[in-house]
Amino acid sequence: MNNLKKTLALMAALAMTATAFVGCGEEESSSVSESSSVAEEVSEEASEEASEEASEEASEEASEEASEEVSEEVVEAEVPALGTPDGTLGDGGDALTILCWTEDDLKFMYDVVANASGMDKSKMVWSQVGTAGGEANEKYAQVFASDDDVDLFFCDADWNMAYQNNDEYSAPLSAVGITEDMYANAYDYTGAMGKDQNGGPKGATWQVAAGGYAYRTDLAEQYLGITTPEDMQAAIGDWAAFWETAATVYEASEGVTAMADSLGGVWRAYSNGNRTSAWVQDGVITADNSKACLGDFISMAKTNYDAGYISTASQWTDDWLPQGMSAGAQANKTFGFFFPTWSLGAGSQLSTAEGEEGAEGSTYGMYNIVSGPTGWFWGGTWICVSPKTDNATEAGQFIYYMTVDSTSMQAYVDAKSDFVNNKVVMANTIKAGTNSNPLLGGQDQLAVLADSAANIDMSIATQYDATINTELQNAVQAYCEGTIASEEDCVDEFLNKLSESLTDVTVE
Repeated sequence: MNNLKKTLALMAALAMTATAFVGCGEEESSSVSESSSVAEEVSEEASEEASEEASEEASEEASEEASEEVSEEVVEAEVPALGTPDGTLGDGGDALTILCWTEDDLKFMYDVVANASGMDKSKMVWSQVGTAGGEANEKYAQVFASDDDVDLFFCDADWNMAYQNNDEYSAPLSAVGITEDMYANAYDYTGAMGKDQNGGPKGATWQVAAGGYAYRTDLAEQYLGITTPEDMQAAIGDWAAFWETAATVYEASEGVTAMADSLGGVWRAYSNGNRTSAWVQDGVITADNSKACLGDFISMAKTNYDAGYISTASQWTDDWLPQGMSAGAQANKTFGFFFPTWSLGAGSQLSTAEGEEGAEGSTYGMYNIVSGPTGWFWGGTWICVSPKTDNATEAGQFIYYMTVDSTSMQAYVDAKSDFVNNKVVMANTIKAGTNSNPLLGGQDQLAVLADSAANIDMSIATQYDATINTELQNAVQAYCEGTIASEEDCVDEFLNKLSESLTDVTVE
């Protein structure tokens, strides 16, 4: 390994070590400052000798481990410039219309793309489907069946394959000048998820969706005597420890505070951290394979729901995020949330859960993030091109500058604090220590979730996962609430619903 790689790897180790000790309030600012100064000192040395000196502060094991991870990320691969549209799609339209279910990410993208491409910001128009991400799957089909103007559309990882595999809905990225070799600096799984059944690139993503556990630091100190993310992680390092700590929190809060924000949150972490088999294999869902995918989740969910360790709120309902505040009907109902990277930045679910800074009940900045009981991920969003686009040039520019170009992706990280799909940008951001997230009291969630991001594997994903996840969560929720009598009945209900919903899949 050359000296530059050693130095960068060591700096990453130091950043992670310092981040692990970030606490609340003034201690956070001090910790971030100390980590930055150490990184700068090592950077000035930029030699093997500096690496050895700093190793005295970071353990040799951590340094070697970080070296192996960062060494592959610090060398930026050259990528081709944006190509020109191939002429198969319309061009020269009035506005670039982007179909999506929320503008939370888009409003940060407009400036990034406009500044990088020279495109008129007013030319980018958001077209919403008026529903949540999961339900957008069905709404999109209605939009495409109409004459509504759509140039680009965003697809959730749970159902992007269905749209990418349909040529009436999505055009090849090559048609707007985007080629596969442009993604040499991207995380591998994102390219695979963006291909259709014939292996052609149909979608591209700007984000990597590693997940962690975001917890209330004030409640951690009050109920557990814990003041650092390192100690919090030690208390919930696996599922057994997580539920043991949940019991302590529940008792200390006199039955008010559940450890987990929702059954859906637990399922997302458990499923994408423990499941190793695809639900659908050769067009079939079997009871045996379903049990392998489920593991002990249903019994774990029921036991801890009944004990009060999992909140009764459901994801995406009005009761879900207000649990993160300290006033109101849902005050302090949860200790923390299972959140992916896209829930942690500006304008995200975490910001809603905290409330506006200074407002009654606000817990703004009172959260930290840790890996939690398992490494996991949750979704992500892929950008696809509509075959009916009349803005092929602008569509290509938008995708290129949001998913390929390092400079503009860095600008997006700095503005949104999202984990982007560019290994070089993320390595540089973590090394520089520039991501200080005010929602997390100044903590850098990117450094905490870097390992999980590097290990995301979506090879078992199928185009049916959105329906499967929905039906499973409905069945488990009903079982936990008592309207389904047994675990066996819960599984039967789940499979029966799948046989009704998935008409092109055999459920045995």
